Amino acid sequence: SYVYTDGAYTGKPPSQEFPAAHFGPTDFHCERSLNSWTDPLCLNAGWLSGLTDLNTEKENVQARIAAYLTDLLSIGFSGFRIDAAKHIQPDDLVGILTKLRVNMGGALPDDFITWLEVLLGGESDLLMCNGNSGYNYGIYLENALLAAGWSQEDVNKVKIWNSGYPKEPQLGYCTISPVRNAIQNDDADQQTSGSTSRDMGDQGCVLIEGCTVSNHRNFEVKLFENPNGAGNNDNDYPIRLVLSSYYWQNNSGGVPDGLSDCSKCTSQCQSCHSTEYWPAYDANSCGYDSTYTRVHRDMTIVNAMRKWMHLSSMTAEEAGLTKCAAK
Repeated sequence: SYVYTDGAYTGKPPSQEFPAAHFGPTDFHCERSLNSWTDPLCLNAGWLSGLTDLNTEKENVQARIAAYLTDLLSIGFSGFRIDAAKHIQPDDLVGILTKLRVNMGGALPDDFITWLEVLLGGESDLLMCNGNSGYNYGIYLENALLAAGWSQEDVNKVKIWNSGYPKEPQLGYCTISPVRNAIQNDDADQQTSGSTSRDMGDQGCVLIEGCTVSNHRNFEVKLFENPNGAGNNDNDYPIRLVLSSYYWQNNSGGVPDGLSDCSKCTSQCQSCHSTEYWPAYDANSCGYDSTYTRVHRDMTIVNAMRKWMHLSSMTAEEAGLTKCAAK
């Protein structure tokens, strides 16, 4: 058995030993630079931003991840967003999700939902549009799930986050139905200044990166009323996401949780950029605030969403936003 102690030379704990999660050194890929976005080996085994990379080809690793997801479902979760999914090769995702399905009795719950963040750059053919690319999350992944004994109904519960939306939505589904897509306008990856995670052109904008409130609201309403690439607005893109976030302070890039305040700095504080505390909850917010953005509280967007869901519109008072009635 492994003994987990600090390294004799570094005095630090080993970076590839996580006993609480039952992962040891042999459960990780050897260190490899992630220096190519078109090389399947780099995508699957490379260390993203220096982070240790789990060897998800291993049965015990797949089983441990599936067991964790099963535990989450058992305490009330309905599903998951799988971040950076393109760094887990498609066959391994099939293995993990199939083990989860077995754990749940051979079928996924009726309300189960998950979506894979498959961020496209210039790799749309590799990742989505060419089913024979050898590293495809489109029709290849779908067929592999079916070959593993999945029903089409359960396959449809595994969505792909369409990073081509809104400018090039077809690249986000290509070989699969848009019924298996999740879409949104601005997202967390884009909020960092200089981010090139997605190119929305004139079809969308990032709220905290110089986008006006009126323009942003219009793009959010369009997300529900007439999203680009939807042939059937009732059934295509069944997951539509609205991002509520916060503005940056003093070029700090810090979280306004009170822990990034320079008054707490005790050493080498000359270059500190302070981020003051902003409470995340504001009962009086009507959306589009100057601190947290709280887009989900804007009644124009709320009612666009409700109309898409074939629900009647509601007033701010009916939504419990009593301070917003006259705004």
